[in-house]
Amino acid sequence: MSYPPFGVELEDQRNAKIAAVYEHKGNGLKAPITPALTLVFALLIAVIGVAAAIYFALQQPWMGVSLTSSPSDRLIIRSTVPYGPNGSLPAGSRLFAIGSVQGGEKIPLVATDIIEEPDSFDTFESMDSFFRRQGRLHNVLSRPTVYADLEIDDTVRTDVEIGVSARRAFSDLPLVFWVQLVVGVTGFLIAAWVWSLKRAELSAIFFALAGFGLMISATSAAIYSTRELALPEAVFSVLSSLNHIGALTFGAGMIGLFLSYPYRMVRTVFAFLPSLILALWVVADWFRLLDGPPLARHLPITLAMAMIAICVLLQFWKTRSDPRARAILRWLGLSVLIGAGLFVLTSIIPQLFGAGRLQSQGYSFLYFLIIYVGVALGVSRYRLFDLEEWAFRILFYMGGILLIVLLDVALVLIVSVEDVPAFSLAFVLVALFYLPFRDSLWRHFMSNTDRNQQALFPHVVDIALTPPGKSQTARWQDLLAQTYNPLHIHPAGTCDRPGIEKEGLGMIVPAIGNIPALRLEYANKGRKLFSQRDLDLAGELISMLTHACESRQAFEQGVAEERSRIARDMHDNIGAQLLGALHSRNPDRKDGMIRESLADLRDIINNLSHTGLSLQEVLADLRAETVDRLHNADIALQWQFSGDEAATLSPGSVHAFRSVLREAISNAIRHSQASQVTISVSRDRDVVALSISDDGAGFDPTGQHAGNGVTNMQARIENLDGRFEIFSSPDGTRIMARLPLANTGGPV
Repeated sequence: MSYPPFGVELEDQRNAKIAAVYEHKGNGLKAPITPALTLVFALLIAVIGVAAAIYFALQQPWMGVSLTSSPSDRLIIRSTVPYGPNGSLPAGSRLFAIGSVQGGEKIPLVATDIIEEPDSFDTFESMDSFFRRQGRLHNVLSRPTVYADLEIDDTVRTDVEIGVSARRAFSDLPLVFWVQLVVGVTGFLIAAWVWSLKRAELSAIFFALAGFGLMISATSAAIYSTRELALPEAVFSVLSSLNHIGALTFGAGMIGLFLSYPYRMVRTVFAFLPSLILALWVVADWFRLLDGPPLARHLPITLAMAMIAICVLLQFWKTRSDPRARAILRWLGLSVLIGAGLFVLTSIIPQLFGAGRLQSQGYSFLYFLIIYVGVALGVSRYRLFDLEEWAFRILFYMGGILLIVLLDVALVLIVSVEDVPAFSLAFVLVALFYLPFRDSLWRHFMSNTDRNQQALFPHVVDIALTPPGKSQTARWQDLLAQTYNPLHIHPAGTCDRPGIEKEGLGMIVPAIGNIPALRLEYANKGRKLFSQRDLDLAGELISMLTHACESRQAFEQGVAEERSRIARDMHDNIGAQLLGALHSRNPDRKDGMIRESLADLRDIINNLSHTGLSLQEVLADLRAETVDRLHNADIALQWQFSGDEAATLSPGSVHAFRSVLREAISNAIRHSQASQVTISVSRDRDVVALSISDDGAGFDPTGQHAGNGVTNMQARIENLDGRFEIFSSPDGTRIMARLPLANTGGPV
């Protein structure tokens, strides 16, 4: 039987519980613990665990030597600490035995005294004998005076008093000690981080259980695997058991994780069944019910790893039709199989078959770091456990706090400086080294989906300039496909803004003009989910395309209006004037109409080839034209100008200015019976004022015989936010117009 994804199944229940808690808050119920507070508790546990490990490691007797074994099963002093109790002993000396009484019985030293892992023995009797021997050696080293049998420079010496310090120096803790602590704490904090954000989900609970087990196993191993020679019997036995319990807890957590994530394959009770079986195995080990450590300790870890691999394969089959779950499994499963698999192959299986470890157990813990770093990066790339990108920052900040605390402790112990200066120095080190590293890591892993907007803009412009229709929609789909690489792009319903659907499986892109709304599904070919970053980028693309389309529409509208104006001018002015000249029998009138037609044609050409003309140039052309027309009609002209001619008129203003002046002069010639026309032009700041008056007979501007000329003049001026007025009486007519200069707006 298959079950839906656990996150989907419990999300509504979890939200309902939280809502109920807050709804009844006034009845004495408390609000749930926040993720930040949970992480603070986890950080406190991690700090306590690290401090306890350092304390136990430093509270042991210390000779200041590094021991290794020889082919003859003897111990050799590989090196000494110069400032240690035995800094004068030469490297290469053999250490045969130690005792607390000069001339008394001594304990012979053998190669197994410095083995890293006690569960390498074949029987429990051998392992318990090893613990008892460790206790005896520790008791000898704890005495005020210690005597040893040595071979120095090929000379055997007996009852040589050697120096033993009551506490181990902090600086003598080897690198492998810190490696195991870092791996354990990192795994625990990442697991606690995931659980703090998804406490109600079974998968997060199992992942937290695995992280807690890893910290117990790595921390206990860090103490006994890096000892100088011996530990107390009870301490060593307990630490070895804790290491075994932690390893099986890690295995139980990982099995439960892959039984419930990304797909629920079994019911909750069966998901905990492997944990119960491994717990019974721990009990059998505690009471020595099995035949030696290979069966009690190595076999369950190997079986747990095999079970993890089987669960990953089953999940791979279950997620075959779900790209989202397959992407999660591919990343998480690969991280776990590589990390835990390498540990088992290099540390557990060789001992199970009677061979030695292929490498130091302490460094083998680095393989577990692959798992938890993989989870952290998987959260940023694929939203593992449905965590958002902001959750990744929380982990980094908690890591910074932990680093500050650890540096503070280390500086106090090593440098022996006061707390406040130590904290300041730790803060400086974090600021100089950790924060730049964190920022570079953040940019590398969290910004890898950033797209260059400058590179996308030309594509957006190409789409906007494409004629509306299928080709424009196809180009928009191609751009979205290149940007997000989704598995599917389908038409969507009506929507006002982009949005994420189905917890990141899909993203809606609204309609833009003639381009329909689209639904994108399974980003990056199903390897990631749509995030807020993708949503923001979609909004920017939509904004750019909308602006580009509006700009294109405005341009096309302007072109259409200009074409309409040219057609209107050629029809109303040039066409009418040429037709009138064709049928006119008066040579002077025919010539005048042809000249007006040529002037109108020149205006049209000038308006197309210029963005604006100077006021001085416009007035010069109009004055020459007006003088010629009035002279042919035997009408005197008086031309006046005041103000500054150094101004620019827009093409529309130039055309309106010329049209009004020509229409007024034409009316004066044809109808006014005037003997003189006075034209006055003035510039007042951003406005040009035109006044045309004659001494003719006048007319009624509101009468039906006024013609369309007055209406057309008024429309041209008012369309440019200008002002038009006409006054007429038996003593003459006066026309007044005010036009704005170029690059100004608003009524004048």
